[in-house]
Amino acid sequence: MNCGDPTIDGLLNNDASVPPLTQGASGVAVGYLQDLLRGHGYSSMPDPRASGYGTYGPVTAQTVGSYRQKWGLPAGNSVDSGMLADLVARPAENAALGAAYVPLVLNVPFTSITRFIWLTSLFETGGTFATLNLNTDQCGLSFGILQWSQKPGQLHTFLNACYTSEPAVWAQIMGGTDILDYTAKPNGGLGANGLAIDPNFELTKDPWKSKFEALGASPAIQRFQISLATDAYTADLTRARQYASGIQSERGFAFLLDLGNQFGAGRVAQQYAANAAAGDTEAAILLKLESVFTNIARPQFQPQVRARREFFRTTSMLSDQPLAL
Repeated sequence: MNCGDPTIDGLLNNDASVPPLTQGASGVAVGYLQDLLRGHGYSSMPDPRASGYGTYGPVTAQTVGSYRQKWGLPAGNSVDSGMLADLVARPAENAALGAAYVPLVLNVPFTSITRFIWLTSLFETGGTFATLNLNTDQCGLSFGILQWSQKPGQLHTFLNACYTSEPAVWAQIMGGTDILDYTAKPNGGLGANGLAIDPNFELTKDPWKSKFEALGASPAIQRFQISLATDAYTADLTRARQYASGIQSERGFAFLLDLGNQFGAGRVAQQYAANAAAGDTEAAILLKLESVFTNIARPQFQPQVRARREFFRTTSMLSDQPLAL
């Protein structure tokens, strides 16, 4: 499957009319390259939140040279068909959701909803599929691109659906179903401090920790993560269309869906009804919601909440045109 960018697709198809990507280049193709490199462990590569995203500067050139050396490719700092093909075919050690990785590696279309999930996942996990939160919030284990959390029951829902949809992968990595029974318990089997009541099911420690990392590294489970997140966001979008009459654009709906991921879709609907006035522009509504939810957050988290809201209000990754699905 192609990713839709003529440079990336042209290089992968060995189109002689498409020149290699070199230092000084900029644009969508460079951003896609940086996303792919980041999935191979090069954390210095910017994501869409950073100003260097989409710019082939010295750091990107150095990273390309490092990748070539590491995997025995011809030396250089440019990306030709051979290197790009290697980058796509080689299993990524820390695979990240992105507009290139999803169609080129997972063979799944990158839709408008996937874009919303991608941008949310950047704030949740840096976009990576196998990221684990090991009880830093006293909610036990949280897993994956949307950080399905153990204590509220989200992790159990994910695991149960995963077991049903990918039984062979489940058997290979997770083994039996005892973990399903345990995470189905009240509060995901956790005490007040987020630790497992039964130490044999302390998911933040091995052998469970390693099993979850392997689960996140599986392409089949990565596809399933996208599918489950898409179902959730599609339902939330349908709900938002019903209550948010002042929102029409891709940007506006992405803002609401990400806000719902942070604070809960029901809470967003309530605050929308309380703060969006007749005659408000979409931009004014988003700014109001930014202020409301920044003030709702605990003081130590308010700068991060505001920065996340500002990103969705201003990023060039989202369109101000009416959302068409």
